[in-house]
Amino acid sequence: MEDKHQSIDTNDVNKKIKYSKVDTNDDSNLDSNEAKPHNSFPESIRVNMNESGEENDKIKNNSSQKIGTLNRNLSNYFYMKLGNTYAFFGDKSGSPLIVIGPHYLKYVGLCSFVTLIFIGFLCKYWTNLNLFFKLSGLIIYLTFFLSYTYTFLVNPGIPKSDENSNMSRPKGRHKYCGSCGIWINMEDNTDHCFDCNICYEGLDHHCPWTGKCIAKNNLNSFYLFLVSILLIFCYLLTAFTHAQHNIFLSHKKNFNIK
Repeated sequence: MEDKHQSIDTNDVNKKIKYSKVDTNDDSNLDSNEAKPHNSFPESIRVNMNESGEENDKIKNNSSQKIGTLNRNLSNYFYMKLGNTYAFFGDKSGSPLIVIGPHYLKYVGLCSFVTLIFIGFLCKYWTNLNLFFKLSGLIIYLTFFLSYTYTFLVNPGIPKSDENSNMSRPKGRHKYCGSCGIWINMEDNTDHCFDCNICYEGLDHHCPWTGKCIAKNNLNSFYLFLVSILLIFCYLLTAFTHAQHNIFLSHKKNFNIK
């Protein structure tokens, strides 16, 4: 009889141990799910929550992780594709001198269209224009071409690769760009363009006719380009009227001589 009671007691004990393990596992899972903190860093930064706080800080502050476009080691390159743009002649800080946007074909099309119309007009009516219209026409076209080309080629304001690349949050109003891998300053109107797929300082808008974004470095030239476009249409209208008037006077003079 004693052996039976002992065997029953051991079985009960084993069952209790099993149930207690299941309960503790369920409670631990619930506690871990409820206590799981929200991580403010992007998914590309892997932080092990079981490690110590010092190790987590090291992972967060490790700026050598190549997770973005602009926090890489960019320096002294001839050509590199940054996002959807084509960057040329990068300096020591990684800032390119020339940046061509993804919609460069629209620049080629618009510039060629305006150039062909303007050259065709001057070739046809050059002899019927006075010196003022000839010089003003050349100045207006050069203003259009230079301002448009400068806006098309210049770096609009890509942040330097050595600025704001630290994973720790800087002081002031900043937000993290996971695509570029940098903290961007909201007070400087720095924002990410999804067409160019890169951040710009002083971003105004994305203009497909210039091939890329309008930001702090090409905003003034963009305004000059818009003014020159308006001047070209006004010039073509007034110069055409002036040329037709001179043609009419020449025909009238020839008719009177006869």
